Amino acid sequence: MGDGKTVSISKKKVNELEDLLAEFCARANTVWAILTNMTGQLLAQRGFVYSFDVLAISALACGVFNSTMELAHIVGEEKFTQFLQEGSKFSIYYTGVDEDHILVSLFDDRTLPGVVKVASEVCSHRAAEVIGNGV
Repeated sequence: MGDGKTVSISKKKVNELEDLLAEFCARANTVWAILTNMTGQLLAQRGFVYSFDVLAISALACGVFNSTMELAHIVGEEKFTQFLQEGSKFSIYYTGVDEDHILVSLFDDRTLPGVVKVASEVCSHRAAEVIGNGV
């Protein structure tokens, strides 16, 4: 997992990732999505409005994801790469992009979790390609 260092990526890559998140949000009908590293450093976002604190969400989402990875080890799994938290109005879907990054999205009851799962897999694969092609 991440080594705790601050990551710097080019504006071009940020734009590519933001475009990718826009496509993902449209395809999966999510309210918002973020791409962050495992320490909570936000790389790209889409769909946030003033009522959400995106930096706090990024940090907390990474904490939840990392805690879930520890739970995976306890129950004998190498890792959990995807998981869903369901609420009465909103749900959050987490997907590991690679060893150092996660995609987190919020959706409401108008969207099926399966749609978000499939779109997350596609988006994560493409995001890994963008992130992996140099800085």
